[in-house]
Amino acid sequence: MRNGGTAPPGPRGRARWEVLVCCLAGFATLLDSGAVAVSLPALRAQLDATPGQTQWVLAAYSLGFGLALVPAGRLGDVLGRRRLFLGGVAVFSSSALVSALADGAWQVVAARLLQGVAAGVISSQVLGIIADRFTGVLRARALAAYGVAIGLAGVAGPVTGGLVLGLAGEETGWRWALALNVPFGVLALVGAAVFLRRDGAPRGAARFDLVGLALLAAAVLLVLVPLVARLGAVGAAACVVAAGVIVVLLVRWERGYARRGGTPVLVPELLAARGFTLGAGVATFYFGAALSANTVLTMYLIERQGLSALHAALVLVGGGLAMAASSGVGWRVAARFGRATVVWALVAEAVIVVAYVSAVGVLSGPGVLIVVAALSTASGVASGLVDAPNRALTLEYAPPAANGVAAGFLQLVQRLSATVALTATSGLYLARPHDAGGLVLALALCLAMFVAGLGCAVLDARRRATRPSSAEHQVTKLTVQPAP
Repeated sequence: MRNGGTAPPGPRGRARWEVLVCCLAGFATLLDSGAVAVSLPALRAQLDATPGQTQWVLAAYSLGFGLALVPAGRLGDVLGRRRLFLGGVAVFSSSALVSALADGAWQVVAARLLQGVAAGVISSQVLGIIADRFTGVLRARALAAYGVAIGLAGVAGPVTGGLVLGLAGEETGWRWALALNVPFGVLALVGAAVFLRRDGAPRGAARFDLVGLALLAAAVLLVLVPLVARLGAVGAAACVVAAGVIVVLLVRWERGYARRGGTPVLVPELLAARGFTLGAGVATFYFGAALSANTVLTMYLIERQGLSALHAALVLVGGGLAMAASSGVGWRVAARFGRATVVWALVAEAVIVVAYVSAVGVLSGPGVLIVVAALSTASGVASGLVDAPNRALTLEYAPPAANGVAAGFLQLVQRLSATVALTATSGLYLARPHDAGGLVLALALCLAMFVAGLGCAVLDARRRATRPSSAEHQVTKLTVQPAP
């Protein structure tokens, strides 16, 4: 029976419009991170937010995003992606307006949690649509276009957010910044209604691993609580132990759920493919580190260097532009050099973080701003050679009937990483907001994550080199002929 998430093949011109709609939706969901980063100091001041509330403002979106990905991907595989895409965009835009109109910090947290859930629904359908429509080179090119959209969102979010704050003032400017993605959401909604092909006949009722998802959410929350609340050594240790117990229960539950015919959060077929797990490891550590580094650098430029939100965004704008440019050619580089592309790009990211730490420790005044701007641009180039190529190399391991689940799982680990990393790095920064010590500690954590991602990429590169003729290796080559 036909997979409900896969529409019949259509003309390539129609497929291009579908990719454009997907990129527009992805742009709207990623625009949020940059806009919130530059508006966070104003939001903290106007809502009198505590450090813990500030951390949750950052973490809630990523947490909701991550927890929605796998069930939304499964629902898209079974019932079809178009209707989920439309519903996700509508909820996303509505909750953005709610967060912009909030009267208290916890209201912002709640609205952003819902907004994150909607963004997870959108994103799982976007990657599922691309995986359904394309294979080989065309899939890599579509993912590269998505990477360009991410890069442009990285530019537009902080710059536009800073401009809005400058024009409207800090008292109301942060509200307009939180609502920046609404017009793009409306455009994506209209474009999807016109261009996205209707889904085929549903395959049947979806079975969701709600228990597994709840256990996973509980484990993540227990890890987050010690980062945002002062529990002391005993309380923090108790949370970590409880999280470990829940992880053990999760693993046991997942195995039993799979034996009973369900589709667990931890999909056995995907976890059994070492290329997929190593690629997911790269995505996990890279995404959390990159997002956290940009966030704490933005806060540092505004609060320690005394820049306006717009000027801080302009210092870092080269990173987004460079990522957009390198994402557009990253698939060509990866098609020629394979996993080595990702390896050397992560080496560059690690070196750049070390250079950031050196710059803020040695330089001052305009000198540190010039160096940070140059390093941000270099980091953008490296990011474009990590994100889209790694995504393409990793998703080639997904079974055709589970493209949505695979894409959702890949983004799930990214978003959970971002949730924990943003909470931890912002906590380190906020613990010492009056000197560069907090920034150095936060960047040191980002460096450790880049190195961990590099380790996963090196292991995968070695695995591919030692088994060049295996069928597993062949399906990951980006030179596979595209589907009609």
